[in-house]
Amino acid sequence: MKLQASEKEIQAAILDYLNLNGHFCYRQNTGAVISEYKGKKRFFRFGVKGASDITGISKDGKRIDIEVKAGYNKPSMDQQIYLDSMKKRGGIAIVAYCLDDVIKGGL
Repeated sequence: MKLQASEKEIQAAILDYLNLNGHFCYRQNTGAVISEYKGKKRFFRFGVKGASDITGISKDGKRIDIEVKAGYNKPSMDQQIYLDSMKKRGGIAIVAYCLDDVIKGGL
């Protein structure tokens, strides 16, 4: 029997909730890949280092950034710096372990 929701399941629940309640939010993918083309290796980074799992705009126009974690995981230093930066600029920045964390965060 599974007792803990996965990060992916928590993200899906949060996205459904936010979008059903009038916010515009989506999953933000970040990372890097090494690819080879015509014999040359290339490194590509996509997204901003530390960017949140979920981003968007609240129904009243504020930026939303939510870092989703499962279990006892904590945000990395880059993720925390990103969230702090968004808060400093007037955005809503939350670390969420469940949907209730988003609701308690004012969304």
